[in-house]
Amino acid sequence: MVSRIVTLLLAGAVSSAALAASQAPPKVVAKVRTGGFPCAEVGGFGFVWISRSGSSSIARIDPRTNRVAGKPIPVGGQPCGLAVGGGAVWVDGYGTNTIERIDPRRLRVVASIKVGVQPYDVLYAAGSVWSSDNLSGWVSRIDPRRNRVVARIRTGGAPAGLTFAAGSVWVGSNSGTSLFRIDPATNRVRRIDVGQAWPAWLEASQDGVWVSNVMAGTVSRIDPATDAVGSPVKVGSQPVDGVVGQDRLVWVPDLTDNTITRIDPATDSVVDTFKVGPGPFVLTAAFGDVWAASYRGADVWRLHAP
Repeated sequence: MVSRIVTLLLAGAVSSAALAASQAPPKVVAKVRTGGFPCAEVGGFGFVWISRSGSSSIARIDPRTNRVAGKPIPVGGQPCGLAVGGGAVWVDGYGTNTIERIDPRRLRVVASIKVGVQPYDVLYAAGSVWSSDNLSGWVSRIDPRRNRVVARIRTGGAPAGLTFAAGSVWVGSNSGTSLFRIDPATNRVRRIDVGQAWPAWLEASQDGVWVSNVMAGTVSRIDPATDAVGSPVKVGSQPVDGVVGQDRLVWVPDLTDNTITRIDPATDSVVDTFKVGPGPFVLTAAFGDVWAASYRGADVWRLHAP
């Protein structure tokens, strides 16, 4: 999905105990009604862009007013994953087997690019657009200058979430226990066994890659220097696509429990868990806050960590 790579400031002189003790529960700044079963969000071009899976459209939230701006932008299928890069907004067209390119000035789709079957996420990184093609078992690499697929990279598994870290494209899978690491210089793939069921959704920080193991209800940290996998952290029933917040914590939504859990990366321990809207699926950090779309609801929550 969308790459939400946020610079994680290491604790440094602040001890992990002091960091955890300083965390107050996040404040709900706004609940913005978008309708249309909002799935994911991404910040860019002065707005938070929201994919509305139930109405085949993209909405924009103005972060200055916390209101939906203008009319929705029609797209195909059941859009979810979003990315910003190369002067465009990119949308995965689940159900249409396309990645769609939106011009943020003209507010319309200007290219539809055929990829594999059921793209789950989209990422802009290393000068390319990447699509995880879930039922094809590969990742499509798109040249954004030509709006065409230039490589189909077979990973195996069921490619799901995407992120970029340590010079690699990381690909989750909602089957098995392995995820995949692609070298964009060669398109070569390295398999990493996480040892947890369905390591599907990924987020990068300065000191690791975090993976939500959907069927295990855990989160694991991977050291990108060695590919070593840390001990799993139990977070809930169905953890999905998280983000590193401006509070330096790892935020992980749970699609079933309707919660977000925050993890202290200094200790790999849970700081707190709190309720949000129904079915939070994808989180993003933008405009100083964390945004959580209610995939089974009709609104997007804006959350601020003191």
